[in-house]
Amino acid sequence: MTTNSRVLIIGAGPSGLALAIELTRRGISCDIVDKAMGPAPLPESRALAFNARSQMILEASGVTDIIKRSGHTVDRVRICWQGKLRKEMSMLTRRVQPERDIPISSAFDALDSRSLIVIRQGEIERIMIDYLQSQGVAVQWNTELCSFSETENSVTATLISSAGKPLQLVAGTIVGCDGAHSIVRKLGGYSFDGESDPQTWSLLDATMSDSQFAHALTADLYPGKAFVTIAISDNVVRLIHNGKHIRAEHPMMQYCKNIHWESEFNISYRLVERYQRGRSFLCGDAAHVHSPVGGRGMNLGIEDAACLAWLLAEGREAQYSGLRLPIAKKILKATFRQTMLLNASSPVSSLAKQFGPKLFAVPLIGRSLKRSVLGLDTANPEWLA
Repeated sequence: MTTNSRVLIIGAGPSGLALAIELTRRGISCDIVDKAMGPAPLPESRALAFNARSQMILEASGVTDIIKRSGHTVDRVRICWQGKLRKEMSMLTRRVQPERDIPISSAFDALDSRSLIVIRQGEIERIMIDYLQSQGVAVQWNTELCSFSETENSVTATLISSAGKPLQLVAGTIVGCDGAHSIVRKLGGYSFDGESDPQTWSLLDATMSDSQFAHALTADLYPGKAFVTIAISDNVVRLIHNGKHIRAEHPMMQYCKNIHWESEFNISYRLVERYQRGRSFLCGDAAHVHSPVGGRGMNLGIEDAACLAWLLAEGREAQYSGLRLPIAKKILKATFRQTMLLNASSPVSSLAKQFGPKLFAVPLIGRSLKRSVLGLDTANPEWLA
């Protein structure tokens, strides 16, 4: 069986779903397939942060409003040194602007009520899927890409369902939104150079009895160690530790009960050399992976998707790599530096972690931190102007 579409999206995670939303909103037909049986399980979600930039991107479709109603607001960041509070900062976006060398669009004038939204990736995916269904676009689950070939004007993809039923789909463009182990990236001949950090991190979600963390992100720093607490709801938090033994070592475990989920992970830093080869494109983790410090992974993929949708609508898709690659390089470099500082145990790094937070009282430095947390530390995109 052969069908036709303008854009074939491989992968129905946040970047693939965001691409489908933005294409549909712009009147571009698309098909979206995923080899999984359905969206990410609700309790098992590493991605949590839905930052201000992503909120702006999905505002036009109305998806942001739904996510905000379903999510939890984190409006302050608390930085501690060995259990003692060193600095607390509001994350509300009043007077927070993107990089100053970028023209400020009127979109940022309405940011006063915007803050960081915490919501599990599985919930975001379900909201996006429901929106797409309301627009007549359904994800084809249990459908895996086997191969694709290109001509001057089209891409022919061979897919197979879990029942073994083959399908050929002809599209103008194929986009890999299929994660760090992307089949589109492999079949398309992209490189994915980088390195993996052998250090194991751990995380868990639990009910917490201490209400002081209800709308906060807390980083408690020690020589060589970091313990992060993020409010998921009024009484559920995520604990993160840059080591294996989170139950034994995280200071907030004393307030926790009813552990809902826990996991371990390792960090890799990898980036493709380009985002496009011929009629294939990459978005999200298919193009870049990095440290979760700063909560940029899912949001960076949503930015990729929105940019590509805009370029496809404008007939300017050849500019995609040039626009997105420098931003990904900047984020990878920043998250690498931040992670290395958290892991460092030297006397100099300990002094930086102990006394550095006081510098956030300086307006310029404080605004820089807010821009980073809210995803406003990169250029104001033309497609949001």
